[in-house]
Amino acid sequence: MSLTFIGKTETERLLITDAFIEECDELQEICETWDDKKLMEGEDFEPGYIRKCLTEGDLPPIPGASKENYRLKSFHLKESGRLIGFTDLYFGYPTEKTAWISIFLISKVHRKEGFAQEAIEAISTECIRAGFDQIGIGVYLKNLRGLRFWIKAGFREVTGISADAGNGENAFALIRLIKKLR
Repeated sequence: MSLTFIGKTETERLLITDAFIEECDELQEICETWDDKKLMEGEDFEPGYIRKCLTEGDLPPIPGASKENYRLKSFHLKESGRLIGFTDLYFGYPTEKTAWISIFLISKVHRKEGFAQEAIEAISTECIRAGFDQIGIGVYLKNLRGLRFWIKAGFREVTGISADAGNGENAFALIRLIKKLR
């Protein structure tokens, strides 16, 4: 397997590129368009979240996790170059042939226009080319819009569920989903 998903990928309407530090503020602003994140996940984005992703990576909780296996990708409109979203990928978690997404976000003004589906199809194609067998994501169960999207995008195999102790509006649960690529 190679980490060939470096650089630029084009779709019909998007350019998917490695994110750059110069995009940091704009990417952080896109984070802030997720106005119900705290309701769904129990916390807002931490200040400087994107800068941390770009400088240190958002690494999985495994021994030997390395920024070398991490990519933050920006989504730009092909026609105008406007930055409309981003995702990240960690290659080799939880298995060697899995690419893991820990965040995937389209700016609020560009949701429901098919850009997310277009981006995930391109990411899937690039992951196949790089030799990965599957892509995984964790989705909070209160994020019903996200769950519908990921299931529609082919993430149908449940590999685990983790939850806070107790019940109520301050309790949260995460479901881990896999999309088989081969």
